[in-house]
Amino acid sequence: MILRRVIEHMKHQHWSAIGIELVIVVVGVFIGMQVSNWNQARVERERTALVLDAFRADMRDYIRVARTYGDKATKGLAAFDAARARGEKPAPYFMRFRGSDTPPKSVWQVAQQSGLADLVHPNLMFEIGYYYSELDGIGVKFVRYSEFVENEILPRAGDPDKFYDERGNLKPEFQQNMQRLREWASDSAVTVDAANCLLKRFQTPKDAGRSCRPDYGDFVDKDREP
Repeated sequence: MILRRVIEHMKHQHWSAIGIELVIVVVGVFIGMQVSNWNQARVERERTALVLDAFRADMRDYIRVARTYGDKATKGLAAFDAARARGEKPAPYFMRFRGSDTPPKSVWQVAQQSGLADLVHPNLMFEIGYYYSELDGIGVKFVRYSEFVENEILPRAGDPDKFYDERGNLKPEFQQNMQRLREWASDSAVTVDAANCLLKRFQTPKDAGRSCRPDYGDFVDKDREP
């Protein structure tokens, strides 16, 4: 329709009318592009919100579980140490989870498939991946701890003397397995801090932000038994 009018104006050399028609065309194209950009930005914001909400729920659940079981492990280990200090020979303290021994990774996997890299700053993408990688590593170590509990501790639980040598010291293999639990409680506390840090970074996902990578410090294994 507009093209027909432009051709008609050109036939009669109505240059001002031609200019107006061209302005209308340009403005229409510009408005159309802006509307398209606004719609695209809205869709991107909605996608980002959905993905980050899934991370928030997953991390808050992890924080709750890690704190609950971390406190339980710390108290149980402290009670064992107190009993040893009194000269008693209790069975090694151990902790078991019902269900899977490792945290689920579905949120991270789904987020990668949903194009997370296009929705957040590359640095934040790396930080999230690093966080879930650490959870994987901690989970693998806890599985090794749990396997030892199942195979070596539970079968002897009815006879605590079997955990000690002739001098009354806890045997090294049981010392080391309890040390794994101490490390798990310590590492879980560090990853809880990392999760809290990421939750704050999700408020501005397009910014580089500060690092949330877990810092375990200079943790050195030490036997608790003399």
